[in-house]
Amino acid sequence: TAWEGIQFHLHAGSEHTIDGERYDLEMHTVHFPPAGVSPEEGFIASAMGLVFSVDKYTADLTFAEQQVIDIFFESMKWTVNGPTVDLVAYGSLMEMVDFNNRWVYKGSVTTPPCATNIYWNVLSTVYPI
Repeated sequence: TAWEGIQFHLHAGSEHTIDGERYDLEMHTVHFPPAGVSPEEGFIASAMGLVFSVDKYTADLTFAEQQVIDIFFESMKWTVNGPTVDLVAYGSLMEMVDFNNRWVYKGSVTTPPCATNIYWNVLSTVYPI
């Protein structure tokens, strides 16, 4: 069954740590099962975490790949309350990132009431911002 991407959001200060290190930004993409379909394996949602850092990134990118990240973030309208978007280059970013190297675990959401049974995928590559 195909899960549907519902939204993405950003956390200033990564919610996940890698080898005990917290990074500058983490983006979460949230997916829900299709309406009317019971969640597989008891999962109520899935989430994908993508970590970014100003100076401690691990990605070795070409100039074109760096431009994909820049265009993604530049397409958001940043205010003191966070970003708003009309149209964002999300697909280009997702086509570029490395999904083959990640941690997968059963966890919870990171905001109260912290619902459980979330299927997490956290990419292990840290990308520059």
